[in-house]
Amino acid sequence: MTKSIKIIFLAVLMFLTYFGGIIRHDVKKKLYLQLAKEKQFDCVGEVYRDSTFSGSCVLIGKSYILTAAHIFIESDFRPDTLKINGQTVIVNQPFNQRVGKISRYTFKIKGEKKEGDVLFIHPDYLASKFKGSCDIAFIRLKDPITDIKPALLNTSTNELTSKVVGVGFGATGVANDPGSVTGKGEKLAGENVVDSIVGDSYEGNGTRMYCDFDHPTDKSCNKLGSPIPEKLEYTISGGDSGGGLFRKVSG
Repeated sequence: MTKSIKIIFLAVLMFLTYFGGIIRHDVKKKLYLQLAKEKQFDCVGEVYRDSTFSGSCVLIGKSYILTAAHIFIESDFRPDTLKINGQTVIVNQPFNQRVGKISRYTFKIKGEKKEGDVLFIHPDYLASKFKGSCDIAFIRLKDPITDIKPALLNTSTNELTSKVVGVGFGATGVANDPGSVTGKGEKLAGENVVDSIVGDSYEGNGTRMYCDFDHPTDKSCNKLGSPIPEKLEYTISGGDSGGGLFRKVSG
């Protein structure tokens, strides 16, 4: 049997994070960068609104992108007051939430920028008033990408306890030092295990996967499954939304 890499979930994936960072403090960052550069992950790219980085995405066909719906939700803001520890502070509250125009967004896959032609957001996400249910968006590109192999979508429901690789362009830093987290837009990849599958049911199966960050020395951080960390233990951070979660399967 040959081995292939299949994407098993995307966008609505929720990692349970208990630190500000995403990688182990005792493992060199370059190993995470090297894993992300492997050819099977060329299909993971970036989403930009105008010229601003907004999230990650995955090529699933020569002309099709899959990513997170919330990336395309735009809002107006108005000042409001909020009491924190007895002090009144002014914060910007969002209102008039709406789906942005596809013309404002571009998609970069392995350095190649493409424009979208059609944006489709899962109707259950819109029906939930942007509360997070079915956080999936599907984009048809104006022009195909022919030199990158698209990700293969998983069709099975046996993801529980699978060893997986997450890939994205979000903020990076080490797990036990929240102050080290920076949003450099680097492409990182790391390992984790699907510890739990819950959430809204679809055909009798949960639709939300959970992984926690297993600290190599502080076992109290483990909340789900085994406390033993992967060699390249990793969890997502801001900007990784829409990135891929992959596993090896026979096929």
